[in-house]
Amino acid sequence: MVSSLYIHIPFCATKCYYCAFNTYPFHKEQAKVYIGALQTEMTLYAPETWTLQTIFIGGGTPSLLSADSLNQLFTNMHRHFQISPDAEFTVECNPGTVDSEKLRVMRDAGVNRLSFGLQAMQDETLRRLGRIHTFEEFLHSYRLAREHGFDNINIDLIFALPQQTMGEWQHTLNETISLEPEHISAYNLVMEESTPFYDWWQSGELVLPSDDIEADMFEWTIETLTSHGYTHYEICNYAKPNREVKHNLVYWNNQEYIGLGVGACGNVDGIRWTNIKGPTPYIEALRQHKKPIADSELMTGHAEKAETLMLALRKREGICLADYAQRFGEELDVSFGETIEKWIGLGVLEQTGTHLYLTQRGLFLANEVFVELI
Repeated sequence: MVSSLYIHIPFCATKCYYCAFNTYPFHKEQAKVYIGALQTEMTLYAPETWTLQTIFIGGGTPSLLSADSLNQLFTNMHRHFQISPDAEFTVECNPGTVDSEKLRVMRDAGVNRLSFGLQAMQDETLRRLGRIHTFEEFLHSYRLAREHGFDNINIDLIFALPQQTMGEWQHTLNETISLEPEHISAYNLVMEESTPFYDWWQSGELVLPSDDIEADMFEWTIETLTSHGYTHYEICNYAKPNREVKHNLVYWNNQEYIGLGVGACGNVDGIRWTNIKGPTPYIEALRQHKKPIADSELMTGHAEKAETLMLALRKREGICLADYAQRFGEELDVSFGETIEKWIGLGVLEQTGTHLYLTQRGLFLANEVFVELI
């Protein structure tokens, strides 16, 4: 039975130029109807869960919801699911969209972890990304969260941005470290199709740092954060001691979770599914009391093995050889021996008696390894 829950809130004030997530313009009335549809979807899955140990409400921008809508969402969750008293309960927030009332509602509902999307410190860079907030607005939101007792906060950052220099990235990361968040996610910019950035990049209008500069930024990030007491436990994620995000570890360990909301994904009993995209058809499906699933697949055989290996290699500790053997009834080398041998020979993978993992050099070539595994 499942002990992790993801809920997707698909609304944003505006869409950032780099974003390919499943998001839609925010309309207050539609959001209210959407919360009602989510409640119906909860009733369809509640019997399939154990006590929830991790909850993640993402988007989109969940913090755009009114305090009343957030309260209704949390009330419905507590009504339909058993939630462990020590569950990790995360809500994604955008700077400028939280206030004291919303934070109070979150605290009262048991939310104990916030994730703020900052991305960069420089206001001009934020404007180039299509962000709607300034650095000062981020600081206000962050400090307000601290005042309301949140002691587990993540800050999202992006490097290798258009026109970004090494000095600007160093300033962003150093300033972030000075705020002492418990967790930092630092991603390199990826050009996603169907985004303005991708179109501008293809037409030559968007100037990105070179691959060498991007690699230097990544290497400097690892060195800097680890020297300040952050554990580099996943390719893009760094945590203070015992502050690794438990919910994402469910994904990286290819464990089961329920996904609710527009375009959300779930993984239960070997079946992975994706919900309908688009608030209107999603809401209509739930009016008919149907699970709003757009497509699903049974993950078995090589596909499940490859996905389990690929996800686990995102973690710095890699994949536990014994866990893999117990799950699939065979040693890792049976299905992947030749590929593993090749990448070990190239200094990209390393194997001990207990684990297989990416080397420091391998972090820069992870996608090449993943593509070959699939």
